Amino acid sequence: MFKLQRLEITGFKSFADYTEIVFTGNGITAVVGPNGCGKSNVSDAISWVLGEQRAKSLRGGDMKDVIFQGTKNRKASGVSEVVLHLVRDGEATNFDDAELEDIDETLAEFDENAVDIDTIEGLEEPEQLAETTAGGEANGFHPGEVEVEKVQAAQVGSLRTVERTVKTKRHWRPRSFALDFAPGEAVAVTRRLYLSGESEYQLNGKTCRLRDIQDLFAGTGLSGSHYAIVEQGRIGQILSAKPGDRRNLIEEAAGISKFRTRQRAAESRLESAKTNLGRIGDIVSEVEKQANSLRRQAGKTRRYVALQEDFRILLRKLFAAEGRHYSALIERLKVELEQAIGVEKELLAKVAETEALVRETTQKARTAEEKLGEVRSLHSQNALERDRAEREHRYKSEQIVSLSERVAALKAEIATVEERAELAVAEIERLRADDERESADARAAQQVLMEAEGLFAAKIDDVRKIEAELEEKRTELLKHSAAMERLGETERHLKINLERLGERAEGLRREGDRAAESRREHLEEAERHAATLITEREKLQALHAEREGLTVKTEAARQTLRVSEEGLHSTRLEHSRNNQRLETLQELDENRAVYAPEVQTLFAASKEIGVKPVGVLADFLKVSAEAERAVESLFGRFLQTVIVASPEDAAKVSRWLETAEVGGIASMIAPNAGGGEGTPPVNGSSVIGDLIGVDTGLRAVLEKLFPREMSAQLVESLDDPRAAEAAILVNGSGDLLIDRTLFVSGRQPAGEKNASLLAFKRELAGLGKTVSKLVVEIEKAEAVVAENRARLAEAEERTVDLQSVIIKVERGLDALELQERTARQDIERAERHIGVIKDEQMQLERENEELTTRRAEARIAAQNAEDSASSARSELERVSELLMRARQVSDSENAVLNEKRTVAATSDERRRSVQSALRRVENGRKELESRLAMLSTDLVEAELKISELTGSVSALETALRSGGSAVEEETLELAKHIEELSTARSLADNTSEQLAELNHSAGEARNGRAELDVRQAEAVTQFRNISEHCVHELNVTIEQLAESEIVPEDFDLENSRSTADELRERLDSFGAINMLAVEELTEAEERLLFLTTQRDDIVSSISAAEEALREIKERSRERFKKAFEAINENFKEFFMELFGGGRGEMTLLEADDVLEAGIEVVAQPPGKRLQNILLLSGGEKAMTAIALVLAIFRYRPSPFCLLDEVDAPLDDANVGRFVGKIATMAEKTQFIVITHNKRTMEAARALYGVTMQEPGVSSIVSVKFD
Repeated sequence: MFKLQRLEITGFKSFADYTEIVFTGNGITAVVGPNGCGKSNVSDAISWVLGEQRAKSLRGGDMKDVIFQGTKNRKASGVSEVVLHLVRDGEATNFDDAELEDIDETLAEFDENAVDIDTIEGLEEPEQLAETTAGGEANGFHPGEVEVEKVQAAQVGSLRTVERTVKTKRHWRPRSFALDFAPGEAVAVTRRLYLSGESEYQLNGKTCRLRDIQDLFAGTGLSGSHYAIVEQGRIGQILSAKPGDRRNLIEEAAGISKFRTRQRAAESRLESAKTNLGRIGDIVSEVEKQANSLRRQAGKTRRYVALQEDFRILLRKLFAAEGRHYSALIERLKVELEQAIGVEKELLAKVAETEALVRETTQKARTAEEKLGEVRSLHSQNALERDRAEREHRYKSEQIVSLSERVAALKAEIATVEERAELAVAEIERLRADDERESADARAAQQVLMEAEGLFAAKIDDVRKIEAELEEKRTELLKHSAAMERLGETERHLKINLERLGERAEGLRREGDRAAESRREHLEEAERHAATLITEREKLQALHAEREGLTVKTEAARQTLRVSEEGLHSTRLEHSRNNQRLETLQELDENRAVYAPEVQTLFAASKEIGVKPVGVLADFLKVSAEAERAVESLFGRFLQTVIVASPEDAAKVSRWLETAEVGGIASMIAPNAGGGEGTPPVNGSSVIGDLIGVDTGLRAVLEKLFPREMSAQLVESLDDPRAAEAAILVNGSGDLLIDRTLFVSGRQPAGEKNASLLAFKRELAGLGKTVSKLVVEIEKAEAVVAENRARLAEAEERTVDLQSVIIKVERGLDALELQERTARQDIERAERHIGVIKDEQMQLERENEELTTRRAEARIAAQNAEDSASSARSELERVSELLMRARQVSDSENAVLNEKRTVAATSDERRRSVQSALRRVENGRKELESRLAMLSTDLVEAELKISELTGSVSALETALRSGGSAVEEETLELAKHIEELSTARSLADNTSEQLAELNHSAGEARNGRAELDVRQAEAVTQFRNISEHCVHELNVTIEQLAESEIVPEDFDLENSRSTADELRERLDSFGAINMLAVEELTEAEERLLFLTTQRDDIVSSISAAEEALREIKERSRERFKKAFEAINENFKEFFMELFGGGRGEMTLLEADDVLEAGIEVVAQPPGKRLQNILLLSGGEKAMTAIALVLAIFRYRPSPFCLLDEVDAPLDDANVGRFVGKIATMAEKTQFIVITHNKRTMEAARALYGVTMQEPGVSSIVSVKFD
């Protein structure tokens, strides 16, 4: 279990500055202070750092409300931080992980066998994966998490670290952090919240998750419903809560929350598996539909391919026939086109001659026409000139009349303008005289106005001077009054500060005493830890020495194991090599592969013949290696003599050989071949018969059939004189000497089947013995390896156990060193604290002297300011009287000034009116003079124009009289030229008719040539299109096809085209063809099989999940019943003790499942009838709730318990009972009680006071009782 060591608060609610609360040991610690000082903020800080997520539980509307909000003299904080320091004691923590291992294994097995339906569907979206991960996190389940368990064990001879890594895809593995801390090891839990909303958790200074904090305190009463922390007002909520909510306390105490978490995980997996089952069922259905569709498509594809092949064959013949047809058509059209071009050229030559004649006659007609046009143009020009002269004469005569009228009008207008100008001059003279008179009057009035304004300005200056003096006096009075108030306020503040300095000095004195005491305690603790460290280090050195000895032994055992394993490995390799060779030779022997082909054929046809051969002669001979070549040379092919059991079998073989034509084969009748005891070779003998090992019956047969061979002598050299009497000599290489006359030597070819038949038989027998021997050796070596491996495992296990002990001791040393360092740090912190206190005390003395001096100076300055204010007030009244008189004088002068301003304005307005009229008349006179000049100019110009027009009219009259005689001459000349033009046109028309006839003939010839040209182009285009179509359809040119394809003589081109079109239509009618349908059908059937298997796996997974869920619920019921009964008994006992009698108990409400049943609390105080719990008084409710909390504590103790003003509703007698109970339980549990009650304070071993020396800012004052 953990013990609360100290609490550090910074910027949390009213704790603006860094505040440290140190909790020492067991017992009761009381937190006291007036209302509103921030006592409950201590409770809120502990709940908050343990992971409380509900702002309402922290008495706030939003989580940001826990950050210091600032005061009048302080700015708001930007971050809130709480650090909770705990230390692990030596008591075992009640964890339930052992009971949950089998459930976790079931969930892990479920996860391992789970089907990833998203992978099957190919629908793994990032959003879906994020949702899955988020859901897993919420249930305490971490998908994809890789849990690494490290077991450090010193390996013999290397001291390297072995890491065992267990990777799971999705595995439930709640971690119990409490098990990771050794007794005495400190733990620091930190929570930090920024004003931006960012939150941070730390565990021993390392960033972690909220889940890690919750896992750390799981099952301790500090997580979930956290019954170990009873906030203000929550003691009453325990009884007023709903029965279903009240059961959460019992579940937390019973450890059901862990089972609940696994239940949610199992239900989530079950729901997911059922969903996957439905989804995979849909997929199977879809794949079946797809497979059926693909089966139809595959059949359609096969029909399409067959029809397409028929269409391709027909197209080859059709393209070949069309290629030949269009080639012949193009050649024929080429000849006809050359003939048409010759005819066209002859006609074009005649057309050219006629066109030249037409051009000549046409040119003559054009010349005559041009001459006629020139004459007509000249005549027209003369007529136009005569007409123009008549019009000009008439126009100019009319202009003369109009200009004469204009001259008369201009003279009349000039007279009128001169009369108006004279009148304007007279008016100007009159207005100038008026202007001079009015200007003189205006100047006089302006002079009078300026004198009046000067006098008024002087009076205004006097008024302003007096006002300035008045303002100066008023400012002086305000300054002295403000100084009086400021100095008075300063004197009061200095007095308050002096009082606070006195209080602060007293507090520093007490704090210095506490710091000195703390330094002494931490010094003693550090010395104690140092002594323990020396003992533990000596123990660790002894363990290291023991580990080194074990390391040497383990390395020796490992070396021995390595040598034995290498021997076993080499023996196994030898056995494997020999066994493979043996199996190969046995297979060759079984298949008779080393025998002659005819012998192999005979054995293969043995069933057909009706004979079962016993073997061949070589199968029954045992010959040493040095005599093998000699025996093979002597017996030759007779070594492959087939041995049969009876003469009938020999006859069957003979008959079969007569018909089979496989070659010659020797047969030997030996009924007892291989049945008797064999005679081994005789060592030291040189007779071949003695060197052959064979059974007695077969030896007699051999001696009878091969007497010379059996008596042959084996010699080292054929020249050996010792074997002169032998008929046959043979050496080890197989060379023969027969009767000293016939030499046989040489080697058989390496490819012969019977080249080394006896060696083959010898090797086969030898390998059998060798393999059997190696099997025995392998068994012995495996036994030795197993024994050595067991010795090594035992040594390594001892090493691992020793290493575990060393690790445990080292961790204990680390914890002790940490505690020593912490104690040393506490000593340094206490010393620094003492130094800071001394510095602050000296500073306080200086501040006290300074404030006393400033207070005296403030009093003197306040008296001086009061005298100055009285003098300034008298002067202000005097100046105000002067200002009033001066303003009366200035008002009278202002009335005179306004009258003068009116007179001056009237004179000035009359002057401006006269000047405006003068300017207007002068402008009118200027306009009249300009008009008169313009009229005089127009008159002169009109008179000159009349003179010019009169001369021009006289000249035109003379020209008109002389033009009448020229008209008759022009008429005769025009008739002559018209006759010449008619003759030329008649000749040109006749020539044009001849040219038209020739052009018609040439056009017909050209059309004929063009038609042939078009036909040839069409044929070439058709041939080119057919060629391109052929390449497109058949991927071969039409020329290649015409050469290679044979077309029958009776091939019908038109019918073939129709047939091809029909086949094309049939192919098109197939529609879209899936050419990969056959392959896709195979893939779909494989996928269908895979999905069916996956569906079966999901069904199995569902069964496993349901079994795990049933087991979880069963164990939860058992644990809940056990916890409920125990807590109920404790509740009855505590109720009677706290009330001094009466009856209190809990009852389960009726429900189908005990896990869903609510809990009702029944309370009957002594002397009262049983009634509704809500009808109890406030004190009775509090006592009942306290009894329930204490009952839970007895069943499942918590590291510490925080009670926030739970004794507020209790009277003195009940407070005494309450204090007695928690004092009894404080021996094992650390109690922090926030209270106002004196009796509760008396029971506390340490007392912390929460004050607000500065408004809105809490601070801590501590008192420790010995």
